[in-house]
Amino acid sequence: MHGAGAAVGSADGAVRRTRRFTVDEVLRMLEDGVITADEPLELLEGDLVVVSPQGPQHTSRTALVGNLLRVAYGADHVREEKPLVASPTHMPEPDLAVVRGAHQDYAERHPRVDEAVLVVEIAWTSLDEDHRKLPGYARGGAPVVWVLDLQARRLEEHSGPLADGSYKTSRILTAEEHIAPPTLNLSWLVADLVGVV
Repeated sequence: MHGAGAAVGSADGAVRRTRRFTVDEVLRMLEDGVITADEPLELLEGDLVVVSPQGPQHTSRTALVGNLLRVAYGADHVREEKPLVASPTHMPEPDLAVVRGAHQDYAERHPRVDEAVLVVEIAWTSLDEDHRKLPGYARGGAPVVWVLDLQARRLEEHSGPLADGSYKTSRILTAEEHIAPPTLNLSWLVADLVGVV
């Protein structure tokens, strides 16, 4: 297999090349047992990145927001920590995603990010990592991304993806404000999503 690489410096001054991967290669490695589905890895811009362990704040909030989304959109449309394909080299696993179509529609492939109605990243200690995913989501066409900043008790909403990896509209809502989940005639208090102190 041949793949694009990048040169990186090391502590001893030597330049080493890194191996970049594609979605197809990673899926093949999963099929062949080279990596396993329960390994904490995400393919981000060609790099296999080890995901930080989740603390109880993150885990419990993911479950609670997931339950809200399942009630609102239907359980068959909500994916928790499952891959979305953003490009041939970018396959993040957001904390939550609401996708068009049901689970059985994706029996042969993972959904693309542009097939998501909403992507949700939940940050307790991972805010910088979640922000680094935004350009890939935008380039892949994810229409709406929420970043729930649990420590600051606020919600970032990014909508209108642009080809340059930015979003046309980005806004920050505090715990006392309300937000409408995409495509639904509902209004949720942000505090119910980010939790209370």
